[in-house]
Amino acid sequence: MRTRAMPRVCVLVAVALLATGCGAAHTRGGTPMHSLQLRLVTSSTAGTCSAPPLTADGPGTACDREGTTTYVLGKSLGTVTPTSVTTQGHGVYLEYDQAGVDTMREVTTSAVDKQIAILLDGKVLGAPVVKEPLTTRSGELALATPAEAEAVAAELRGTTTP
Repeated sequence: MRTRAMPRVCVLVAVALLATGCGAAHTRGGTPMHSLQLRLVTSSTAGTCSAPPLTADGPGTACDREGTTTYVLGKSLGTVTPTSVTTQGHGVYLEYDQAGVDTMREVTTSAVDKQIAILLDGKVLGAPVVKEPLTTRSGELALATPAEAEAVAAELRGTTTP
């Protein structure tokens, strides 16, 4: 299998948004926010992907949002639910609580120099390589277009179906 270093979707600080054990779902205007999931990438292959969304916590295969890359992934390392989601241009800006910050530090410390997949509703948003442990309350997902950023933000807010 050919391994790809980066997917079409570029993720700047998104790994900072993913951590284990974030408790109850957060809401925006009474609507539950969707969680992001973090998994180690075993390999990826460019080309049409038809795998169903990955919903089990064990290892599996998932597609990127465009269906153009297939990822083989390890078990879930955890999830984090943003407390705030906003957009500007190509960026989706997320904030999360202290529990997310604490666990994110733990997860990213053990994943330095490894490729991590960030999943939303079982599909890969991006798969950056962790360069250093992340410890901030916020992060940014840099997407290909402003329309894609708006669509991802709406999914995270639970205001649209994937």
